[in-house]
Amino acid sequence: MKHSSSRSLVICSRLCLSILALCVMSLFLFSFVTATKIGDELWKQLGVNKQQGNEGIYRSFTGGYLYYYDARNVKNIATGNRLAVAKDLLGYAKQYVKSDVFKKEYEQERKSAMPEDPETKPVRTKAQVQKEEIARTEKSIADMEKNMKALGADMQKNLQPVVDMLKKTLKEYQNPNHKYFEALVMSDKMQNEQAIQSYEERTKKWKENYPVDFTPVIKERLEKFLELTKDVDYNAELKTSYGLKRFVNPKYESKPTEWKQAFRAGKEITEYARTFAENWLADIK
Repeated sequence: MKHSSSRSLVICSRLCLSILALCVMSLFLFSFVTATKIGDELWKQLGVNKQQGNEGIYRSFTGGYLYYYDARNVKNIATGNRLAVAKDLLGYAKQYVKSDVFKKEYEQERKSAMPEDPETKPVRTKAQVQKEEIARTEKSIADMEKNMKALGADMQKNLQPVVDMLKKTLKEYQNPNHKYFEALVMSDKMQNEQAIQSYEERTKKWKENYPVDFTPVIKERLEKFLELTKDVDYNAELKTSYGLKRFVNPKYESKPTEWKQAFRAGKEITEYARTFAENWLADIK
């Protein structure tokens, strides 16, 4: 599979998350290079440079997985400022994914990920197989007999049955209807069929991961975000266990990672993001 010069996207098995989810859940939401400007002060608050931020949004949104990019200052952002930061990033994300810059980069990534054509080879006829196998066996006999001359009598005696077996095989190969020839012809066909099948499967997966129109993917990820955050218990109690914060309610410990991130982000930010997502979906429809 080909790779773009900008770093290929990794299509992960984790739950699809939108750029929205990335922003809301942990404020690790950043942006790809675009004509749209965002204040340097905001990047500074997050503790990343703009290039790091640029890569983060693109990889997180198109890759469909949570991408953490060393936003080392996130935890230090004052609580009162986090909603403002989230609002800026959410607005920026929506504007970005609708931009020509995003579309161009996505199309480049899509083409880069396109599976290469299957490598097939001409299927040999039984006559071709017979000729090749006779030549190969004759060479094996000649090589062994030549090498045996440099060996002692005992070694020659031990190897002679092998030479005799090869000569017997060579004689059998004179029969054009030898079953081995048909088996090799079938093997050639099967290898080609497997190569084509693999190509078709990879192409199907590629079309699923890289649709021509990215809009349905945006819609899916916004809906996924709303589904994951619809029942967050912001009043859930925590306890410290072995130095880690855990939910008192054991059912919450089995919740998806994204649900827990929404809990950590807090009600104000998460509920604002949910409204933002609902409005974005309304625009798409």
